[in-house]
Amino acid sequence: MTAGAVFLRAAANAGYYGMMTQLFGAQVRGGESAALVQVSTEPIEAQPDRYDLFVALDWDKVEQFAAEIPLDEASVIVADPEAGAVPAGIAKSKGRVVSLKMSDPDAIRLERGLYGKRVNMFAAGAVCALIGVDAKHVQAAIENIFEGKGAELIAANVKGAVAGAAAAPGLTLNFRLDQATLAARWLISGNQALALGALRAGVRFVGCYPITPATDLVEWLAPHLKKLGGRLVLGEDELAAINLALGASYAGTPAMTVTSGPGFSLMVETLGLAVAAEIPMVLIDVMRAGPSTGIASKTEQSDVNLAIYGAHGDAPRVVLAPISVADCINTAEYAVYVAESLQLPVIVLSDQSLGQATTVIDPSSERPKPLKRRTNGVAADKPFKRYAIGPDPITPMPLPGTPGREWVAEGLTHSEAGLPASGAGVHVAQINKRAKKVQRFDPGKYWGESWGEGDIAVLAFGSTIGPARAAARRLAAAGHPIRVIALRVLSPLPMAALARALDGVHRIIVVEQNHGAQLYHHLIGQKAIPPSAESVARPGPLPYRPSEIASYVV
Repeated sequence: MTAGAVFLRAAANAGYYGMMTQLFGAQVRGGESAALVQVSTEPIEAQPDRYDLFVALDWDKVEQFAAEIPLDEASVIVADPEAGAVPAGIAKSKGRVVSLKMSDPDAIRLERGLYGKRVNMFAAGAVCALIGVDAKHVQAAIENIFEGKGAELIAANVKGAVAGAAAAPGLTLNFRLDQATLAARWLISGNQALALGALRAGVRFVGCYPITPATDLVEWLAPHLKKLGGRLVLGEDELAAINLALGASYAGTPAMTVTSGPGFSLMVETLGLAVAAEIPMVLIDVMRAGPSTGIASKTEQSDVNLAIYGAHGDAPRVVLAPISVADCINTAEYAVYVAESLQLPVIVLSDQSLGQATTVIDPSSERPKPLKRRTNGVAADKPFKRYAIGPDPITPMPLPGTPGREWVAEGLTHSEAGLPASGAGVHVAQINKRAKKVQRFDPGKYWGESWGEGDIAVLAFGSTIGPARAAARRLAAAGHPIRVIALRVLSPLPMAALARALDGVHRIIVVEQNHGAQLYHHLIGQKAIPPSAESVARPGPLPYRPSEIASYVV
């Protein structure tokens, strides 16, 4: 992972775009891993159909990842001959095998007996040299990644990278890229982007419990939140985490919780309380392969039903999904504004592939319009009714303790004043009030995005959008233009906007990464697409490749 991070950051320093995705086992600490890195002079949105270069630091348990690292006869496999024979899972690609001595102390000569332990820096330096990244950018990347670790350690790593760069010419490989254009760009992961968006929107309290693949989101968030005067509190479990966030929001602070599928399952009861008591909050779900514990470190988009329908009783909420790593910023920011203004929970569905992908992006100054919760607006000479029934379903939510505006956040069916009630009229009136908030929600331009032309449309969300767009570009170049429609708002479905995006389309293909075609059935059930629409749904953990989508379309 460190070698991949150095390679990506060095390439970014040199002006290239790039993306790194991660493969690792379910161990809490250490174990096998692989960094899949792409660099280009153009922005990158999805994993490729194949990799040009495979560098093996060792062969330990590589068979576990072989299916996720597509190689072919044109691929080059670089490995230290002392690591042993190329395993069958990699050898079957028939890629060209090139030997590179990476653990020879005479080649690296690191101080204090550290030779052989910086083989990853040796490999990173060699690959950077192969594509034409100057040594100064590699050194800057190492200094940034190991900042605070001490000058001696940084120097040792730099020396390893320099040794790798010196060995690169002997490989006689041609992977040199065109000259890049230097520009101010961001190197950011999807999880970091979600955290940044939440901070921008004013989130100042986070209740959480560690869970892969969402933990690195809160690890990044914690120190930045503290600098802004906020707090992150680690609960004893997921139930505590969401209740902490709900309590902070009730007290007047924009709050959220962060989890993945198993944790989300435990949070559903409190989600219903947030709906009934009309308390805003944001829940970010970085989806992983399920059910149950599933594959903690692998991606899947199988929490759609849970996000949209998960609760007993009628519990309307808004469900959003970021369109890309860059869009994670705006989607998270928008989620907070929607939650605060509608006084309800908003769920953001990300996934491991999107959340743990690190990408070089062009920064954008465009941001959602700020929205705040309504805290006043009731005449002082009238009795305050927190859940008043009237033409506007969004009723004032004063801060606790406001004189004359005290109220109870009640999970029981309650009257307009917030007192428990069991009558049919009161129950139906409050259900209708909460439903109207969602029914009247208009996301405007934030409903989603549409690209391309033609009478075939591929409809996707989250991490499947990138490969769909790459497939569309490939098909357009071959004379088969298609549209790609990306949904940002999954519930309530933006019916009018979606209808406009689908105008003139004669074939609709819904692509998603789950076995049950959850989004497809949701769209069919809401009559957002016709019964003739096609479903392309399969579970993870293997990501969609552009060629897979393109092959299905034609």
